Amino acid sequence: MNGLPVLTPAEALAATGGTAVVHLAEWTLGLAEQLSRHALAHPVRLVPVREDGALTVVGPVLRPGAPACLSCTEVQRLATAGGRVPWQSPALALGGTGTPAFAEAVAVLAADLAAESADSVATVHVVHGGRATWSTHRVRPVGGCEVCHPLPADTPEAARLPATPRPLSDPAVLRGPNDRTGTGQLRAELYDERFGPVRRLFRTEDSAFALTTAWVTDGRALDDGGYGRAADFHASERVALFEAVERYAGMRPLGRRTALRASYADLVAERGPGAVLDPARLGLPDDAPPGHPAVATVPYTPELVLDWVHGWSLTHRRPVAVPEHVAYWDVPGRDRPRVVYESSNGCGLGNSPQEAALYGLFEVAERDAFLMAWYARTPLPGVAVPTEDPRIAELADRARLFGYRLTLLDATNDLGIPAVLALCRHRGDHPDAPRTFLAAGAHHDPLAAIRSAVAEVVTNVQEAPHRATAPGGPRDPRRLRPMLDRPDLVVTLDDHVGLNALPEAQPRLDFLFAGPPPVPWTERWPGAPAPVGDLTALLERTVARLAGEGLEVLAVTQDEPGVRDRLGLHCAKVVVPGTLPMTFGHANRRTRGLPRLLEVPYRLGRTPAPLRHDELPLHPHPFP
Repeated sequence: MNGLPVLTPAEALAATGGTAVVHLAEWTLGLAEQLSRHALAHPVRLVPVREDGALTVVGPVLRPGAPACLSCTEVQRLATAGGRVPWQSPALALGGTGTPAFAEAVAVLAADLAAESADSVATVHVVHGGRATWSTHRVRPVGGCEVCHPLPADTPEAARLPATPRPLSDPAVLRGPNDRTGTGQLRAELYDERFGPVRRLFRTEDSAFALTTAWVTDGRALDDGGYGRAADFHASERVALFEAVERYAGMRPLGRRTALRASYADLVAERGPGAVLDPARLGLPDDAPPGHPAVATVPYTPELVLDWVHGWSLTHRRPVAVPEHVAYWDVPGRDRPRVVYESSNGCGLGNSPQEAALYGLFEVAERDAFLMAWYARTPLPGVAVPTEDPRIAELADRARLFGYRLTLLDATNDLGIPAVLALCRHRGDHPDAPRTFLAAGAHHDPLAAIRSAVAEVVTNVQEAPHRATAPGGPRDPRRLRPMLDRPDLVVTLDDHVGLNALPEAQPRLDFLFAGPPPVPWTERWPGAPAPVGDLTALLERTVARLAGEGLEVLAVTQDEPGVRDRLGLHCAKVVVPGTLPMTFGHANRRTRGLPRLLEVPYRLGRTPAPLRHDELPLHPHPFP
């Protein structure tokens, strides 16, 4: 090809020097790994040219010290295609016909790659024979690569989250400075339709906001990622990419390799109880019907062998072993036992580890406040809609145009972090209109919590007409109505929302509207928000307040090294044993072994006496 020798895979695996093209007309991921390991171990420069249907993929250059190899490049490319291919199988066979008309162009591209100088990222060209197009991509192994960039082992020392001061220039803005996260730089670093980690960016124009969606590369058939809502698409794309990073980093370990497998009993005997998180403190699953399709957990015993990663106790300033499937919500490998259902609850993103932990803690408080009110069925004090805020006033008007009235409630509990529920209830006479939507927010600044909750709930109201009500669809009333009497049929997030939007379900939500009448938010939270001069100081004060309630705050850093080093973004999962965790699929709910659910509503004056678990209705929640 253009003067370079062209080798078969067998010839390439025998080469111990020189520069050549390796042509792969038929190949597997196992062969890609073999070629990568061979090139890393020998002074060669190999340019793989492989075919996959109508595509001809050129590169990256395989050599010692290469920034990416054929193995991780192809795993990312195939995973970006979603769950349509078995991308995790080394035996997956690929091949194509090639495009003879582009043979000369492919030769030139391969020669150019062979001559390129060393770089921190790898270059790959994709030629599409069916469309007569080609594109260039810069690739790096996101989350490491077992072949060319293996992750370091997870250790207790790596979990440390120091109390580094994080002064703020604006005491009303709880975000540190970061000049590397403009929309253009985020897009350049994260978005690539062929290799990810963000594989698709698109806009929704008939929303309450300029709405941008950023789907991530996770190898699943399910589309998942980040959502950005803002006044314009430039800003909303930035938010969507931020959320996509948080979502992606929270799924599975991308910065350290899980290296600890043991039972809780053995770890406690070796390290002591304070160094290991007892899964029973998290709230184990309520009794679920045997063989329920939504349940992927196994019964917990202290002798059950689990995979563990290390988090940092912000309360006691020491490393703590945490079950891997609690620290990450979608760890691959169904052979690994899970004892609880875990979601992205408590995942936070920030410009520092402390900022990420603080926002993860806010999310824990938001979900805990809502679930405590829901399961204990306690009316909440009303908050007047702050119409002096133009954005909130505009959203309230928009909800009204759709026939919904916006209601705000103060859900703050013993955690002391201002928490708000925003509800939109239909006031028209349209028989098919969803009756109630709900969202929540929590923040040091109550007005920030209100803005967040209102933005989400009004967006859901405006999106409702686009949700499929056709037979079998997510909002099909005939599909949802049996769930009123069979809550075990509630499996997905759409089931939770759709069920509670039915007219027949509204008596279950009436208690939310029966609390004390609304007053201005400045009266509900007098003196809030207190100015914040240092973000770490606020985090430490919040942790200390929770410690006074007998609650420990754990943070597991989830940084992806490339995103952290290039963009200065950090991710963390915050776990507060004893708080109520957000779950989806009613059979996955976790309310047992959490005494706060029974005691705190009484302490707050919301119930006349402490509750008993057997008197809780435990209806499926409506959280979106």
